[in-house]
Amino acid sequence: MKVDRILEIIIYLINHDNVPASYLAERFHVSVRTIQRDMISISSIGIPIYSESGKYGGYSILPNYKMKNSDIRDEEQQMIIQALESLATSYTSDTLLALIEKYNAIIEKEGGQKVFWDFGVTKENDQVQSSNRLLEQAIKERKHVLFEYRNAGGEKSKPYVEPLAIHYKWYAWYLFAYFPEKKQYRTYKVARMQNVHIDKTISVIEHGDIEKLMKGSEQAYYQTCIHIEVQFENAETSLIKEYFPDCPVERITEKCSRIFIDVPAKERLWKALLLSFGDKVKVIGPEEYRKELIETAKKFLSNYDI
Repeated sequence: MKVDRILEIIIYLINHDNVPASYLAERFHVSVRTIQRDMISISSIGIPIYSESGKYGGYSILPNYKMKNSDIRDEEQQMIIQALESLATSYTSDTLLALIEKYNAIIEKEGGQKVFWDFGVTKENDQVQSSNRLLEQAIKERKHVLFEYRNAGGEKSKPYVEPLAIHYKWYAWYLFAYFPEKKQYRTYKVARMQNVHIDKTISVIEHGDIEKLMKGSEQAYYQTCIHIEVQFENAETSLIKEYFPDCPVERITEKCSRIFIDVPAKERLWKALLLSFGDKVKVIGPEEYRKELIETAKKFLSNYDI
């Protein structure tokens, strides 16, 4: 993860001088271009990075720079370490725990903790955490993986892919991978992966900027989302804003407002969320999705004697 890498680079440069970009790229399993961007990120937060060109050139942190309380205010220290510790409640990683220890060794925790975060409720089960560890190993060793997969529509498959990155979004872990059979980049939800096995085959493909590929794939995915109009009484505006903070509320009449949300076509979570509002919301369109939601509600009610 980027934040892990940048903090470890800072720690490494504090203890070493004139480190070549190629060495850092190899050490952290990224491209030289990614290391160059990381250096810009490190400089942007106030840590003075300088570089020397030539055969024996590399990156260093100015010798007179020390990470003291005067450089990072106490409240900033609290936010950084608490962010790392909170991440550890939702992500099992020995590397992350070691990183927290290293960061605590650099800064002092003074003044008492003032902000508390706990993402434990979002922590997925042991199977997902175990799969993540296998995927991390495969990514590090550039090996392919084989697993059983069931998509949101219930279709089963056995993908054979080259894992490139795992990332956390929408309260779940996802695998970004290269599917050699179709020569395509695809995303898989880790919770839907079963019996993950690492193959001995080592990839020789240079994929370039993985983060850029992921963003491109995500944009293509968003184009497949459904644009849904939801109406509700104005009295429910605060509740709607709580659940859909990124959706602007448009007032239609003195009694009624609406929002538009973009949801993945086959994801059941959105249906459950909309149905959880009961009679507080009304889905207007598209008509196909509206009918699908009504049919889902009917099937749910058919289990009960009402």
